[in-house]
Amino acid sequence: MLSNRVLIRLALPLLTVPLLSVRAESPIVQQTGWGAWFNNAAINEDIGIVSDVQLRSQDEWAGPRTLLIRPGLSWYVQPGQTLSAGYAYIGTFNRDAEDAVEHRIWQQWVSSYRLQRVNVSQRLRLEQRFIGRPGAPDVYSDRFRWFARAQLPLNAGTGAFTQGAFLAFQNEAMVNLSGRDALNAPLFDQNRAYVAFGWRLNRTADVEIGYLNQWINGKNRDTVNHVLQVALYTFFR
Repeated sequence: MLSNRVLIRLALPLLTVPLLSVRAESPIVQQTGWGAWFNNAAINEDIGIVSDVQLRSQDEWAGPRTLLIRPGLSWYVQPGQTLSAGYAYIGTFNRDAEDAVEHRIWQQWVSSYRLQRVNVSQRLRLEQRFIGRPGAPDVYSDRFRWFARAQLPLNAGTGAFTQGAFLAFQNEAMVNLSGRDALNAPLFDQNRAYVAFGWRLNRTADVEIGYLNQWINGKNRDTVNHVLQVALYTFFR
């Protein structure tokens, strides 16, 4: 049984959902689906490859909307501490406008640790965004992201978690550091809260399905996106 102290330590990184600003208009509500593959692979004891590929649908699942490809290199500073940097391509397919492309350079630090049977990770990421906008000048923006995730195995074992069911809880908050006036104006950009049920297939692969609530802080009107996400995680060390 987790102690109250451990529960508090676990909950604090996840409770980063901001206070929603009061809007005169109700938010735009969307229903979408996201598919994702997250991969970590070690080259040697010090260096590895990190990547994710995501495909996101239009509202009401009306075809593909976003393709994200994000590769990078990692440096294993010490057990549980990783520094990474890389590039991201984000292609947006618009139904009623020209398609758009965003290029990003990113750097991140990930800390992973264990609280009794719960695996916890936190990630701090800085992005330099080169945003193409159809019919408007391109925009450069810096953005900071704070992500926290907890994975709770559902089996009764106390050793290494190598197979079986788990629950996952995570939250990510994003802050615009520059270029805000050309984007959505506020300092706080968006928040993503997520809960999922998953299965560890073996030591190298997890699959999970869950619900993600994406709140986007718009310039004049907020957006709430209800997302069904299916994800594959692979890790080779």
